[in-house]
Amino acid sequence: MRKRAQNISSPRSNQIAPGSFEELANQQGVTPIDDFELLLGRPLPEDESAEEFADMLRQWRREVTGADRSQ
Repeated sequence: MRKRAQNISSPRSNQIAPGSFEELANQQGVTPIDDFELLLGRPLPEDESAEEFADMLRQWRREVTGADRSQ
């Protein structure tokens, strides 16, 4: 049995809640994953350690936020 969307009473908005996960996924264009391996991503290059990757990630985040802090 599927439930119909119901009004949400909220002072901030007057939105309608989705009736089911399937309907929400359909509205957003989400499709099933055929190949689980795609979700895993690519492995790290062999010449880059997890620590080096973490350092680089911190550097990228600082560049994006404009923070120039040294740790």
